[in-house]
Amino acid sequence: MLGDTSMCTHSFRAVPHEGVTLNSSIAGNELKVVDNGAYRSLLYRSKDGSELLSSQISLMHPDIPTTSDTRELLASFLLAPVQNHVMVVGVRNIGLLKFLRSFSSAQFIEVIERDSSLISTADVYFDLRPDERLTIQQDDNLDYLLSRSVGTYDVIYVDQIPSEEPGIRDVAMLDSLCGKLNETGVMMTILRGNNISIARSIDQVIQVFPHVFVWDSPEGDSVVLAAVKHRQLVNPLVFRERARKLDSRVNAGFSFAGFIDPMVAGEYRVTGL
Repeated sequence: MLGDTSMCTHSFRAVPHEGVTLNSSIAGNELKVVDNGAYRSLLYRSKDGSELLSSQISLMHPDIPTTSDTRELLASFLLAPVQNHVMVVGVRNIGLLKFLRSFSSAQFIEVIERDSSLISTADVYFDLRPDERLTIQQDDNLDYLLSRSVGTYDVIYVDQIPSEEPGIRDVAMLDSLCGKLNETGVMMTILRGNNISIARSIDQVIQVFPHVFVWDSPEGDSVVLAAVKHRQLVNPLVFRERARKLDSRVNAGFSFAGFIDPMVAGEYRVTGL
């Protein structure tokens, strides 16, 4: 049951005060949609009882990112200012998808998600549904992404993956993913967990990508990772000019210039690749 059929701000389907809990198509997991004042949140409850804030949007301005994870992933525009064809692995970051559809120039935004219940929840409660630019594929094992042609994407955004799900961060999978990026392509992801697991993920990424940036999110509860397919010349002045143009064009509720110093400070140039 999907709850009350009345509507709220921006024609979003209303939810009761206690929220709406839905069974995930992944056994033992649950999804919960709650409204808290001006915001709507999607919570992901895993088998072990832990709860993760997967996404949050403003009911009045749903295309403006509200969470630091969404905002930090948008540092991709400093590394890849032209994003015509992007892939998003995971529907959980609804705020990212709404931003990309409204404010980016991407002609094609492809999304893959293994949880069919999450796809329907995003449609019913967050008005996230396919259109002429956005496609959403239900895909259990990244088969769709791996079937795509080499060099297809400008950016691949990888959703933070709960620990019980099969990850994509093993070296073989990362190598396949890297091959789907074009010559200037970038992979963006959020890393969560303890310091050991995060360090292991970073080590796996730098075995595949020759140029990597790693920095803490502003809240310090996650780590942002940007992996570039081929080394780029890092010139903060170029990044600042790109940020200036983005800030003048997009009123996103934050400044793109705020990404520059943390990102540059976390630069890894990998030798031997």
